[in-house]
Amino acid sequence: MQKVVFKSVFLLTIILSSVVFTPFVFGQEFKKATWLENASIIYDQAYSKSIISSITFETINNQEIKIPDKLIEKLSSHKEIKIVMFTNAGECIMGVSQLEQCILIVFDLPLVMGDGGINAVHANSKAIAAELIDDLNELFNLNAEFHSIWVETGDARDMTSPTAGFTSGAGIATVAYTMPKQTTSNAFANLSERLVLEDIRNAGGYFTAAKQMANFPENMTLETSVSLLIVMDMENPLFVLKVMHEEFRLTWADAEDGGLAFDRIPMDISEIYPLTSLVVDKLERSKHFENHFVPLNSIIQVVIIPENPSKITSVKTNVIPKLDSVEDVSQNGWVFVSTSPEKIDVRYIFGMSDSVTADELFLEVGPTDIESEGDLFVTEDAKSANQDAGGEQYAILIVIVIAAIGAALFYLKGYRRNR
Repeated sequence: MQKVVFKSVFLLTIILSSVVFTPFVFGQEFKKATWLENASIIYDQAYSKSIISSITFETINNQEIKIPDKLIEKLSSHKEIKIVMFTNAGECIMGVSQLEQCILIVFDLPLVMGDGGINAVHANSKAIAAELIDDLNELFNLNAEFHSIWVETGDARDMTSPTAGFTSGAGIATVAYTMPKQTTSNAFANLSERLVLEDIRNAGGYFTAAKQMANFPENMTLETSVSLLIVMDMENPLFVLKVMHEEFRLTWADAEDGGLAFDRIPMDISEIYPLTSLVVDKLERSKHFENHFVPLNSIIQVVIIPENPSKITSVKTNVIPKLDSVEDVSQNGWVFVSTSPEKIDVRYIFGMSDSVTADELFLEVGPTDIESEGDLFVTEDAKSANQDAGGEQYAILIVIVIAAIGAALFYLKGYRRNR
């Protein structure tokens, strides 16, 4: 039972982990842009013992991910709602099997409780969800039926919550509707063809890569999923489409009953080719950005959570040591967000280029002595950059590079509290 809870929480945490505010574009004229694409690869030797790779698209424009105005108005009329999502990830919450997929409606616990108690939470959340499920089934082209309500108090969030590390405050209540699981290929085709703007679907780049990931068949050591979220818990609704792979290695180990069972073993991270996990040899930016200077609307993030203290010992492309100007973000290369021996976090930005190859993104990782060695790449702290006349623009830049696409940050919070 404990493993089932952990698995459902872990998968949904990763699904939610890259949800962030859609930023302004850092451009020569600082125009707004609403489409953001991110590739994230998490090499986790320490906890899940897997490689979690994903491609995520985010927008606040409901013409790019086509959510009807009437549905947004209906969701907005219920201030209790934090998130609405579809996912075909197995065991999406406690009690849901691997063979089912879910529509989840996540509520702010104190708001949905009102002046009542736990009975009020169940009654109120189920009543509001019942008002919405027909619209959501129509939106997602599904026929999901009521399954259960999962209540989580603030004190119990961490790794027992389906939204661990993402939600904050005094807890959540999640109403789950389920139906038989679709393959990731079929689910992605259904969602993208119905809900994603045709111009974006045909613009290649990250979207083509996401489609290839969705079409890649599952096996004993690879699980795939697709999710679509409507995040209401912010000033403007945020719409998110995400394709995810989790890859792992298995070995036989002693089971509790005295027999043998499969167990995960850490994967080798000494030489990393991030695009391999995305099932591509070359990643291109979307042609949706052609003729626009928007170097930060396409990002590649690599997070390494080593079993033992480690550092990046070499790269094959540029390292961008500081972010002080337009010239800095016009370069392509790695921005080192964290060089902690326990969690390395680097982001690749395209600058003026439109593509990057697997070989160019190669990273070499080796052991480090925490007490005697400093960081390999010493970069200036981005937050200490001069705030001159362009200070507001620079602040936007930092939000994008450091905060945007933080796919492992929420994920790590849940584990760190339990270390």
